[in-house]
Amino acid sequence: SSSSVPSFVPSLQPSSSSVPSLQPSSSSVPSSMPSSVPSSEREFALNILSDVSDVSLLRDNTTPQGKAFEWILDTDPLRLAPADGSFIRRFVLAVLYFSTGGGSWNRCSAPADVNNLVVCTTIFSGSAWLTNSPECDWSGISCGDGVTRIDLRGNGLSGTIPSELQHLADLEELNLE
Repeated sequence: SSSSVPSFVPSLQPSSSSVPSLQPSSSSVPSSMPSSVPSSEREFALNILSDVSDVSLLRDNTTPQGKAFEWILDTDPLRLAPADGSFIRRFVLAVLYFSTGGGSWNRCSAPADVNNLVVCTTIFSGSAWLTNSPECDWSGISCGDGVTRIDLRGNGLSGTIPSELQHLADLEELNLE
């Protein structure tokens, strides 16, 4: 006999009801579609920056890319979200800083306390690098819609010019002598 009162014991037969259940089904089998939301902000940042730098370099904190990755996620006082329009630009400039011995530059290298606004007087005045000021205010950086000029001449740079600079699409002038 059929009863209109629901039972608390599951049946062995599937329901013939065309009404969908309001309860989610559970499965121990992963879906074949990857999640569109990364599991953490770090993974999200890694995903975004994988178009800019090799992931193995980002994961290695001894490389300029790895140092810039750690800086922008853990130390940068601005704490930009990876989806922020300035995130990639700020990361690329941090890679340039670490690739060219920024800590040993003659002028405008990052201060010990990046929350202090340090104004540098060079050919182009501005704030010290890797500080709480916007990257377009860093000494030697000029911006329009994006970074248009990097002029760090006479600053004692050493190292290599990083390939990540190609992601500064508006860059018209680069002076590193």
